[in-house]
Amino acid sequence: MGSRSGSRWTKIATYGLAAVVLVVMAFPLYGIVLTSIQTERDIRSRDVAFAPTYVTTEHYEQIFSEDSGVPVTESMVNSLVVAVGSSVLTVAIAVPAAYALNRMRVPGRRIVLGGFAAIYVLPTLLFVLPLFITVVQLGLYDTYLGLVLPYVAFTLPFMVWIMGSFVRSIPVSVEEMARIDGANLLQLLVRIVLPLLRPGILAGLLLGFVLAWIEFLTPLLFTSDLSMLTVTLGLFRSTMDIAIGQLAAATVVTALPVILITTFFQRNITEVITAGVER
Repeated sequence: MGSRSGSRWTKIATYGLAAVVLVVMAFPLYGIVLTSIQTERDIRSRDVAFAPTYVTTEHYEQIFSEDSGVPVTESMVNSLVVAVGSSVLTVAIAVPAAYALNRMRVPGRRIVLGGFAAIYVLPTLLFVLPLFITVVQLGLYDTYLGLVLPYVAFTLPFMVWIMGSFVRSIPVSVEEMARIDGANLLQLLVRIVLPLLRPGILAGLLLGFVLAWIEFLTPLLFTSDLSMLTVTLGLFRSTMDIAIGQLAAATVVTALPVILITTFFQRNITEVITAGVER
């Protein structure tokens, strides 16, 4: 009886703590959404309302208006192109690289895998300057490709390390049976490995998209005329004032794809993040 009571109180405490964490993490997002649906006068009012008494879409209409002066629509398109391109290219390189490092006799493969894991201990700024010089010398500054390449460079080591966990989860006996049946390396990859890696590939694409979508430092340094959504948010602030309502609306628009992806594909993303620990 005592053990059941203790277990019940443990569950209550666990769920209670989880609820507190959820409220603390969700409250800033709720505040941004609430700000985006109120008028500018009420936003700046001293009477703070924690529950909406009305809903206005004027700020959303303003940020997508041609007269807004801030290229939100153009920035969304640019961010979408770069995020999709970088995630696809990263996974396309990471899958064969992970297979080679985990299934084939590659000289120094342990050093390479260890180096991939160690890269994330070092500050990102150490790699920005050489990448910036390379992009400028190649004439790719302020272009889609000039952003995709740094994104791929930053996320590829992590993606190879994660994909390696999925490769190791494939039984070696399955590949051996395919080789006995006469399958060459290309047929083995296309017909056996890739179908079994489909959950990892999907999760890698989603995670790569999110990481590229929310990136701020790289587009800030590698672009000037090519507007990206995370950098565009700063344009709502002038030397004299800041459009709080429009900034909140643009922030909601920026965060919405990430929220939708993490909500509907939570299991896939959790699997790819914890793959290196569990496998």
